[in-house]
Amino acid sequence: MPLEVRVDVQEYIPGLFDILKPDSQVPISKVLSTFCYLQIESMNIKHEIEQKFFDPLIYFGESGSLYEDERPPEETAGNMEIELSRCLPVFNEFLDTVRKLVAITKNILLQMNGLFNSKYPVYDASFKKITYHSIFDNLGEMLTSLYIIDLIINENTAFSDYWVQYNQMFAKVKSNMDNYNMTSKMLRRLQKFCSKLYNSIMNGKLFEEYLEGLKEAIRADLQEVLFKNKTFQEKYLEYIESKIKSVEA
Repeated sequence: MPLEVRVDVQEYIPGLFDILKPDSQVPISKVLSTFCYLQIESMNIKHEIEQKFFDPLIYFGESGSLYEDERPPEETAGNMEIELSRCLPVFNEFLDTVRKLVAITKNILLQMNGLFNSKYPVYDASFKKITYHSIFDNLGEMLTSLYIIDLIINENTAFSDYWVQYNQMFAKVKSNMDNYNMTSKMLRRLQKFCSKLYNSIMNGKLFEEYLEGLKEAIRADLQEVLFKNKTFQEKYLEYIESKIKSVEA
């Protein structure tokens, strides 16, 4: 029998990089290329947080049953510890995502600091009358996702209840490590790892921790340069004022 060949013709939509060729003589083309990448990365992180971590956090501690578990405590002993242990890889992966978020946010702010800086000639030539709202919008959406995570955790009392049980488990293991095939070094490493996850995510203060981490990351590179850029501050205030007006309209 003759071979049958079928060609799957798919529509191709040109993107910014298809029509934009960065040219060192044209600063705005380089800027557009950079911010195109940053916006793509920021939206990818936002979708990753919503799609991979919202559901596990929302349903944490739920048994899936419509009825309360009426078994005696001796039959359910250890269930909390086991469930929290199973979720540790998810929390650790989420913590890695937050680190990526801090890195991309720092990059965005540093790029904006360079873009809106009256000390650079390119500012007067190209960007003095421009306020780049889109990148701030994307940044705001990412931060909104973190704030929603805090709301989810603060509404779910299972996080604090399970953490109390987990700490009690550490105390039991410490009192008789031979029965649990543990060493003091292994126990300290596990406690340090779990405490880091709790203080970063499970205590419901992720948004605050993110802001503190961002400040430290920026200060490590530029000390106070970013925070002293009055031109950038003015542009950011223009953005805030425009958003307030759009809400009030």
